[in-house]
Amino acid sequence: MTAHRSTVGRKIALAGIIVLAVAAVLSAVLWHRSHSLPSYAQGESSRVSPVLKPSGLEVRDFFLAGGRYLLRLDSESPSLLWKIDRPVAGELEVAFHAVLKAGAATAFGFSATVTEGNGRARELFSKEWRPSPEEAVDQKFKVPVSVAKGAAIEFRLAPPTTDDPSVLDAGITIPRLAVGASGPKPSNLFIISIDALRRDTLGIYQALSGHPPALSLSPELDKFSEDAVVFLNARTTQPSTWPALSSLHLSAYPAVHGVTENRTFLEAPGRSIATLMRDRGYATLALGSNGINLNIPGFEEKHIIYRGDDRLLAYGRNRIAAQAAAPFFHWYHLIGCHDQYFPPEWVMKIVARDDPGYVYKRIPTNDMMRGEAPCGPEEVAAVRRLYGGALFYTDSLLKETFDDLKSRGLWDDTLVIVTADHGEELYDHNRFFHHSPSLYDGALRVPLLIKFPHQRGRRVIAENVSHIDILPTIQHYFAGRPEPGRYAGMSLLDLLARKRRAFRKRVLFAEVERSRVVAAVLGNYKLIHNPAGIIPRTPLGHPFPMGPVEFYDLVKDPKETVNLAKIDHPVLRRLLAETSRYIREAQAPRLKRAKGGDIELTEQERREADEILRSLGYIK
Repeated sequence: MTAHRSTVGRKIALAGIIVLAVAAVLSAVLWHRSHSLPSYAQGESSRVSPVLKPSGLEVRDFFLAGGRYLLRLDSESPSLLWKIDRPVAGELEVAFHAVLKAGAATAFGFSATVTEGNGRARELFSKEWRPSPEEAVDQKFKVPVSVAKGAAIEFRLAPPTTDDPSVLDAGITIPRLAVGASGPKPSNLFIISIDALRRDTLGIYQALSGHPPALSLSPELDKFSEDAVVFLNARTTQPSTWPALSSLHLSAYPAVHGVTENRTFLEAPGRSIATLMRDRGYATLALGSNGINLNIPGFEEKHIIYRGDDRLLAYGRNRIAAQAAAPFFHWYHLIGCHDQYFPPEWVMKIVARDDPGYVYKRIPTNDMMRGEAPCGPEEVAAVRRLYGGALFYTDSLLKETFDDLKSRGLWDDTLVIVTADHGEELYDHNRFFHHSPSLYDGALRVPLLIKFPHQRGRRVIAENVSHIDILPTIQHYFAGRPEPGRYAGMSLLDLLARKRRAFRKRVLFAEVERSRVVAAVLGNYKLIHNPAGIIPRTPLGHPFPMGPVEFYDLVKDPKETVNLAKIDHPVLRRLLAETSRYIREAQAPRLKRAKGGDIELTEQERREADEILRSLGYIK
């Protein structure tokens, strides 16, 4: 009897151990699932592009010609040497562009040569042109190439014989070698930034806040968000386009990249989203007007398309069709929501459908802010309605582009990011409709929607994030985790993997007035710090005052109307210390940056940039 009981006891104990072991395994599996990336955000750093391009070109000089960025070749730097790190066979493509300026000169030429690891060299092509002043040479070369690992391809200019080397302006497109691929093709990258798009005007954000609209002004983006990650608390780094876009593409604050206001061009910017993608073999293209003149490196083509987002998107669809199987990174900056707000009349008939007496007319917001036109509650509401119409129209244009990607079978294989450079005040503070120099959340808080390849279902993220997080996220997904400290931002893939602690502990910044007035956000709290008592001015020249210290609880006071600066709060103390450090470091003499990545702009291109800014009301 005793032996029987002992045997039963051992069996029960063994069963208990098995149950505990199974529970432990299940617990570990469940923990791993809850702390690992969703399948759609696992990344694809191991995928190889069917197109190779030389990397590390940021140390070279580029210039813009006919919408293409050309790598400069001259008597001081007449060649580009491309070292091949693996055996390849495919078709080499490069285009040569040159303009011989007035003045006598001998012939000039361009050639490409392959040198194998054993030192044996062979010419791929060679071409010579006779002097023809002021006539442009523009020729494409396509040749089959088969090389072993360790080979090098040299592209060389034979400059004219002359005492003045500046008589020839010559360059080449970034060479590409189409080699095919045995594995799955890498996903594409598509970023759409919408100028002056305020986050809380989108239907999806209104619905997630508990206030779904009767008529959404963003039905296409609402639909897009159904299979995307929606970031509830994303912010820009500056309420001006050029600084904000620089931060988005470089993962650096304006105080670091140096573009602290519009009309300031990037100098030696280094690595960007476009350089990362170009070095991985992607075709890189930027389209837009405002901000496209920035020297953001890595784009092989940039085309300025003035007001006309419909034409811009149509051009982009044509370029995607022409790129065939090559993976692409396209960035489009849409301008339809920027002031002044001029949506088509048919749009306003939809937006104002509940007002049978509505009569469409344009409203001069500049005159209203100058006191030269009525600006009561009815007029303010009318402007906001026009802004809503501008959003509705911009949103409607996205449908054809999204549908085109789907019809081509590219939708599931494309990572799509939709955001804004900044928001819009819309008369929330200081009787101001527009954005710069406001540091309130109407101008700083932006939509951020990210659809990963093959994503199914919506994911909502509440933690504070910033434009500076976009580049490290893209590197993490396409090329592997960035090394610590490389960027100002952090990879949002970690946030998707529920590694929230670092995101919740960090302070995010935004700034105006050349880094002398700074906003900082930590959790639900926000500080605006203006220690010098500067009174910023709007592009109209009117004051936009912000106090020395403004502290807000964004949950209790989302409109930022109750200043809590006089309370003793640990977050206030920390943010004061952090913003003081930011301002102090920003105003310190800047270290001379190493040369690299210079992009030359002609006087005509600078005038074009000024004309765009003038048309948008930034300069007179």
